[in-house]
Amino acid sequence: MKQRLFAMLLALAMLLAAVPAGAAGGDAAAAAAGSKLIAFTFDDGPSPHTAGLLDGLKARGAHATFFMTGVNGGSGIVNQSAVLTRMRDEGHQLANHTYSHIVPFNAQSASTISSQVSRVEQLLFQYMGGSYTDMVRTPGGALSITVQNNVPAPIINWSVDTLDWKYRNADTVYNNIISGARDGAIVLLHDLYPTSIQGALRAIDTLKAQGYECVTVAELLRRRGITPVNGRSYTSAPPAGVNLPAYSAPVISSSTGTDGVQVTLSSANAGVPLYYTTNGTIPHLGSTRYTGPVTITQDTTFTAAGIDQYGTRTPVTVQTVAGMPRAAAPAVSYENGLLTLTTSTPGAQIYYTTDGSQPTAADTLYTSGFVPATTTKCIAVRDGYLDSPVVTCTLTAYGRLFTDVAADAWYYTAVGEAVGQGLMNGTDPYAFSPDTAMSRSMMAAVLYGMAGRPAAAGGSAFSDVPEGAWYADAVQWASGAGIVTGMGDGTFAPDAAVTREQMAVFLYRYAQALEQDVTMDGDPLAGFADADTVSAYAVDALRWAAGMGLINGTDSVTLSPRGGATRAQTAAILIRFAEHTR
Repeated sequence: MKQRLFAMLLALAMLLAAVPAGAAGGDAAAAAAGSKLIAFTFDDGPSPHTAGLLDGLKARGAHATFFMTGVNGGSGIVNQSAVLTRMRDEGHQLANHTYSHIVPFNAQSASTISSQVSRVEQLLFQYMGGSYTDMVRTPGGALSITVQNNVPAPIINWSVDTLDWKYRNADTVYNNIISGARDGAIVLLHDLYPTSIQGALRAIDTLKAQGYECVTVAELLRRRGITPVNGRSYTSAPPAGVNLPAYSAPVISSSTGTDGVQVTLSSANAGVPLYYTTNGTIPHLGSTRYTGPVTITQDTTFTAAGIDQYGTRTPVTVQTVAGMPRAAAPAVSYENGLLTLTTSTPGAQIYYTTDGSQPTAADTLYTSGFVPATTTKCIAVRDGYLDSPVVTCTLTAYGRLFTDVAADAWYYTAVGEAVGQGLMNGTDPYAFSPDTAMSRSMMAAVLYGMAGRPAAAGGSAFSDVPEGAWYADAVQWASGAGIVTGMGDGTFAPDAAVTREQMAVFLYRYAQALEQDVTMDGDPLAGFADADTVSAYAVDALRWAAGMGLINGTDSVTLSPRGGATRAQTAAILIRFAEHTR
């Protein structure tokens, strides 16, 4: 314990020296720039439980850093190597926790320290496909001068110690994470214990709902403008005036050349090398490094990503490039009951069907606007070109036409009614984006529209709702009406996905504002196994919503109160709500 305390104090001093200038105003600067960041780290593995942890992280869109040993009983890279490729391909950070976790590490010789680090480093290089600057966490957070002089990498310690190895209780792990979570925190956990994994995943759900983004340590430091130095310790990266955006995915473009189609990769991430594959695998350091345009003569699927010096991978782009040009998809316009089709490919002709079948050049040739069927499909065709992608136009019963709402989709009727009744709008003139997560700002805008868009007095109640934002009036009105109260820290988190329990609260309070009877006999939540995970502030609202049939379980015994809702699911909920409040 004394060793860890000493390590933490020394690391804090070094971190302060490494933080960029202008370190004041942390939380406010972070809120202005976007997401709050937090890094979850897992030591001593990989273990037989790590695959389950990866499942949970993937389901939540979260990334973590794994400080791995070479051999640790039945755990470690040597014994659990199968998960390393998956860690790499799913965007996690592969990091170094020494080969055999010798304690006390401070007491070891320079040669032992160097060997313990380099043996794991070689294993990491093998699974990453090449060399990179791996990050190191020494056993017990050891930080003696000998350690610092013989670890040729940044040393990562922590600001939140969950003590998961001591208590081995999921609730304790969860509570220790939530109580210690701060913007820029680094959380210490161990993937040796199922209770650590359970508590961590539950904490991630809570933190995401609070606007946190779970990133790797390398990404945390980069986005806070910190360039790590070998042998120096880092325990956190609180906002200090620099808040860089996440890496963006590379762009794959093509043009016709004399010998075939020229494929070009480009990126907005300055200085980050690009790698690609054409066999469907995720690029890694051993994949082909992009150095210039690639010529193809047949359809080829490129998978591309950038990988920086710390092994951090950008989002992946997957795109099939035609070996010959593809005609541009028809653009649609629907006015006065007539569907008009155009294509930007000179000389291309458009063919369509009205019976739901896939169109070909043998079907009806488009010549002028026509009355569409419930489902109209069209393509553009030109000699020497591949046929364009098929565009499916679906006409709803309320007369709105969308290209992304199929007539046989479960939500077809609900979307048509929600848009037809003015409860929701499309995301574009002919797109509804049914599978897009409903955000908190979208939900506020929906209720604002249902209320008739009344005038909202005063300025913004939240620091992250700027005047002039498309949702600003809606949030201002909802706040003044007591329908929304924010995240408890002066923010609204407008871009965060609205959870099912938050949606229930919004609707419940709106129903109260309409002087609707919101009393509920019995407990409609009693049959759900996860009813005890409903936040205290949302219990009454979710009971009401479930009892009214507005929000159902995700299955017969699961409520998923902190899960999200798509725009299509929201349309169905709003139709049911409108029926109950007429």
